[in-house]
Amino acid sequence: MTQLTNQRFLFPEKAVSGYLNGASRSPQLKALAAAARHAIWWREENAGMPIPAFFETVSLVKAEFAQLINCAEPDRIAVLPSTSYGIATAAKNLPLQQGQNIIVAEDQFPSNYYSWLERCKEVGAELRVVARPEPGATDSWSDRVLAAIDHKTAAVAIAQVHWADGSLFDLAAIRDRTNDVDAWLIIDATQSVGAFPTDVSALKPDVLCAGGYKWLMGPYGCGYAYFGERMDGGTPLEENWINRAGSEDFRNLVNYREEYRPLAGRYCVGQQSNFIMMPMQLEGLKQVNAWGAENIQAYCNELWSGVAPILANVGIELPEERAHHLVGLKLTDDFDRDVLSAEFERRGLSLSYRGDAIRVSPGCYNLPEELAELAGAFFKAVK
Repeated sequence: MTQLTNQRFLFPEKAVSGYLNGASRSPQLKALAAAARHAIWWREENAGMPIPAFFETVSLVKAEFAQLINCAEPDRIAVLPSTSYGIATAAKNLPLQQGQNIIVAEDQFPSNYYSWLERCKEVGAELRVVARPEPGATDSWSDRVLAAIDHKTAAVAIAQVHWADGSLFDLAAIRDRTNDVDAWLIIDATQSVGAFPTDVSALKPDVLCAGGYKWLMGPYGCGYAYFGERMDGGTPLEENWINRAGSEDFRNLVNYREEYRPLAGRYCVGQQSNFIMMPMQLEGLKQVNAWGAENIQAYCNELWSGVAPILANVGIELPEERAHHLVGLKLTDDFDRDVLSAEFERRGLSLSYRGDAIRVSPGCYNLPEELAELAGAFFKAVK
């Protein structure tokens, strides 16, 4: 693992100064803006588009995402407009019968909840929501998910890293248990892939989806999915021309084809070739691969190590098991929340409030001084 140095120079300074909110959306890389400007310039100068341009950049994007999740088959990657598109695709194809159950975690992101709620209503299945353990509990959240799985479980649909507080789920153990009962594992990796190591060759999920505008450094409105063998030959959400075999041959598009493009090619969104966004997505994925998720975790861990003892002095303990790029700090009644919010604003810090936690999500563009300002804000807000 190569030690990662601060990457602030790759972003506009105004965008990253005090920005501890990468879990909301990433700051925009300079390279993405340059790619968009070039794409717009090219469009201004050219009325048409060469046929290969409909396919080439899409293939490169799939290959970059496949590399990121250690997938040996780029054709198992689909280009999507959002995580919810991938989840809905999985829900449409999941064999589900009356009396079975689907398991989700409490306070899961809505995009990985509503599709399962509606699917369960549709067939008379149970949506089983696993509660977060209370402080001091002897079992973990993963333990509770494992305990909820039984012979009637059709699928576990869960995040790798919980979006609200950064809780880590033991996906390897959950995968083993779902295999025991022949259930699917569907992963929302939006808050993990790109910043946290993800290996589908080891984990073998049935579906893994990720929005592209957070840790994958892409523009808003893009996403990706890995579809495993259970999804081979499934039914896509939409029937578009470009997902069919032979779509490179524009002259024969009127000669309709039954066959789809290989593997996950059938699940890609229509107009996937988006000639402005696709070059931006490619630049973002290339940069994330160049950084390496292990290196990002190590960099963010170093940021926290400098302030963890200071935060502990005012009663803010970092979770023992956590992803270093997304940490939920639980507030006690010892803090004046109005003062704390004002201090964050005064110090130019951007972060998020999720439930009873303050979500702090740094990246490799942040400086130790910014985490020190965070600690200083907590000190000022002690009652």
